[in-house]
Amino acid sequence: MSKSIYPPRRIKSFARCAGRMTPAQRLAVESVLPQYVWSKDTVVDKPLILDIGFGMGHSLAWQAERYPQFHFLGAEVFLPGAARLATLLQEKQLSNVHIAYGDVVLLLQEQLALHRLAGVQLFFPDPWPKKRHHKRRLLQREFLDLLLTHMQPGAFLHFASDWADYCLSVRELLTSCPKLSFEKPLSAIEAIARPQTRYENRGVVQGHEIEDIVVWLPQ
Repeated sequence: MSKSIYPPRRIKSFARCAGRMTPAQRLAVESVLPQYVWSKDTVVDKPLILDIGFGMGHSLAWQAERYPQFHFLGAEVFLPGAARLATLLQEKQLSNVHIAYGDVVLLLQEQLALHRLAGVQLFFPDPWPKKRHHKRRLLQREFLDLLLTHMQPGAFLHFASDWADYCLSVRELLTSCPKLSFEKPLSAIEAIARPQTRYENRGVVQGHEIEDIVVWLPQ
């Protein structure tokens, strides 16, 4: 297990959504989700892509169906979303996805070997738009440093958001990191295409500009 870089009472980037689940969601949690749960002993024989915060899972299922040469690990704190993704995987008979329900920081620290990731996806994370809440945004220096310990040489990091100030801070953060490059190394894999998400559609309706930022860890 890697040593934590966070204090025991660190500021979290998420707030769990309390609420009732439908009978179908409860059934999926009990009977379907366990089939796809990730553990530190899970063995995969394809390049592993970590998708952080997949929501209801439609985008991740779309990618898994179109990119069978990769194995995807989806991390999500919203239990009905994890259950919905598991149901989609079962319906589409997809075997190249595992699900980690809970805090992605704990996943990285306790359930994932170092230098294992071929790619990391962070699409439309909570922007925490109020200035006093910016400290709760996920992609900051401490979290980036943790990600880097799990990324293989040639791995990509793909961030997308419709919040201009968040994109600006992320671009500045990635630019200041000497380990990362905005130029794709010749031997690195391409960042994987993504579909338009529900959060992206909402941003478009609100007149926000969508920005995708991709960097690589050189070989």
